[in-house]
Amino acid sequence: MTEKEEFQKTCNVIPDGVQTLSKMPCRHVEGVYPFYIERGEGPYIFDGEGKKYIDYPCGLGTILLGHNIEYVNQAIRSQLKKGILFPLPSRLETQLAEKIVELIPCAEMVRFVKTGSEATSAAIKIARTYTDRQNVLCCGYHGWHDWYNITTQINTGITDYYKNLISRFTYNDIESLKTQLNKDTAAVILEPYIYESPKGSFLEQVIKIAHENGSLVIFDEMVTGLRTIHGSAQAFFSVKPDIACFGKSWANGLPLAYVCGTRTVMESLQRCFVSSTFGGELLSIAAAIATIEFWQKFGVADYIWEMGNILIREYKNIAKKYNLNTSISGLPCRTFLNFPTEEHKSLFWQECLKRGVFLGYAQFVSYAHDITVINRTIAVMEESLAICQQAWDEPGKILKGKTAQATLRHKVFEKENKNDEHKRGSAVGINKRGRPNRSGSSEQFDGSPENTLSTDPGRSIAISEGTSNQ
Repeated sequence: MTEKEEFQKTCNVIPDGVQTLSKMPCRHVEGVYPFYIERGEGPYIFDGEGKKYIDYPCGLGTILLGHNIEYVNQAIRSQLKKGILFPLPSRLETQLAEKIVELIPCAEMVRFVKTGSEATSAAIKIARTYTDRQNVLCCGYHGWHDWYNITTQINTGITDYYKNLISRFTYNDIESLKTQLNKDTAAVILEPYIYESPKGSFLEQVIKIAHENGSLVIFDEMVTGLRTIHGSAQAFFSVKPDIACFGKSWANGLPLAYVCGTRTVMESLQRCFVSSTFGGELLSIAAAIATIEFWQKFGVADYIWEMGNILIREYKNIAKKYNLNTSISGLPCRTFLNFPTEEHKSLFWQECLKRGVFLGYAQFVSYAHDITVINRTIAVMEESLAICQQAWDEPGKILKGKTAQATLRHKVFEKENKNDEHKRGSAVGINKRGRPNRSGSSEQFDGSPENTLSTDPGRSIAISEGTSNQ
């Protein structure tokens, strides 16, 4: 049985063969990419034939430290021997909540859930309870639950009434927020950054204008948490929302998300119902505690940004060298590759995959992506862009698989951004202290190998032999 035939068998028992649409074969170069991944180790993933790839989707952003990190594994094994879920709370829940309160500026109280969609839905319910209002203004992608999903292209099965309760505004366009904000607005929810930086005081203005209207501000930091220097976008940009939602990378691949906020707002949970049997599941909580400890001890975010900046810089240099109409946008912890068409992008993905680099909609760098891995990626990207240059006018002629289709998140991003993101594509300006350049300049870390953290001989030991306190 071929892998394609095996996947057809999978589709007989699992709709579309996947649990999240981003993993569908059509989101990659179908016919070239593998259908299954069997295991991961550090920065690598392996398919059923044992082929090794440098992993950049990183479990859709969940893998922060790298795959199969012993420091986290030890914490999981230790807790597994004690138990997974009990009829009363565990002290580990308090330990994790206290760590979050110390790390996240707006966090005074925390409620654990399992997924990002749960966290944002809980945040909306809390905001509606606190303000006694119903309407929501959103900017970005916030999951699959009805309150938000009604705004996307895939919105069947949802009562039309929800359309009356939610509207979109445009990132970095404060007027688009002002014109829609009214006395019925309970909350403004947004991703504090996606692939461009807030212009000037955009985030501060959002908070000020919302508060003047009696509305709460919710930051959806599902992707930005722990991947951003200082642990969150709110700390990075020195702004403080009322509520924030986190998930994905906090347990290095195990399912854990949470909603946090100021005490007065979070105490609304005494009046509204947000309850999860698995919110107190202890393997994920133990993994999260270990992940935070590792993150703090080894400067994970700083290292990720240093490696990410090298990748951004060198991709720009290669594109310039070959005079190709391609760019890279985003912050160093998560980037997006821009091409004139999906066919051009698919050809590039195909050629990178052939050479052992697995790309996807967004590229994440984990702590396991050391300078050797980054340099290999850069070499592969140059080889692949050289091939793309030869077929630039007709990329389909040498494309072996089907053109990859954009994800729902990307469609949302395109819908909210009127400007051509390909023309705009560049990393957010970050100065050498890890702070954003308000001027919009693009000074970046010095990415020379001799100045990177990967030269620390203790780094590889930390990944493979770390000892957890759990």
